[in-house]
Amino acid sequence: MPRELVSIKGTREGLVILLDSTREFEDIKLHLKRKMESSRGFFRGARFAVYGQAITGRQRSELENICRQYGLIPSPEISWPLEKKVEQIKTVLPGEPARLVQGTLRSGQEIRHQGNVVIIGNIHPGARVVATGSVIIMGCCRGTVQAGAEGNTAATITALKLQAACLSIAGITASPAAIPRSSLFPITARLKGGRIIFDSYRHKAIYPAF
Repeated sequence: MPRELVSIKGTREGLVILLDSTREFEDIKLHLKRKMESSRGFFRGARFAVYGQAITGRQRSELENICRQYGLIPSPEISWPLEKKVEQIKTVLPGEPARLVQGTLRSGQEIRHQGNVVIIGNIHPGARVVATGSVIIMGCCRGTVQAGAEGNTAATITALKLQAACLSIAGITASPAAIPRSSLFPITARLKGGRIIFDSYRHKAIYPAF
């Protein structure tokens, strides 16, 4: 049985819109519009997230805008089993369980996990990681990282090279200008006094994020 271009699933958190990303993007857009039109008003006010393999950030925004026209509310924190073609294995680190992702995340790819995440690779601009725990990047982070996504103020973000486009912990976002991008040593971002600060492992310096 052929896979449906666009399917809508209901979860406790909201709606999940699943895409068959092997099909042409224009066909996916048209099919989504038809689904929204055929159920006009039914989904109004519902929270939703879009999932599909290899869709870009721009394409995701286009699909979200279509749904907005019918009264839906984008909520990227809604979780769903990932369909990304990124090699993933589970492991247990001393003290706490974590999800280990081996491979670089490219634009449009996304990792969501209830707990800690360790990435052995880089995070490119346009890629996103959302975790309820801490995030460790064994590489260069130039994408979006959200740690402590459900309000865990003890969560941290650590990267060998931190050049994140957007970085937040427990809903508090750091100004991109405050991130110490020129550091030659690993940086950890954490919350202190209601703001994000950055610790350099080499010099134990603290960079405040205003």
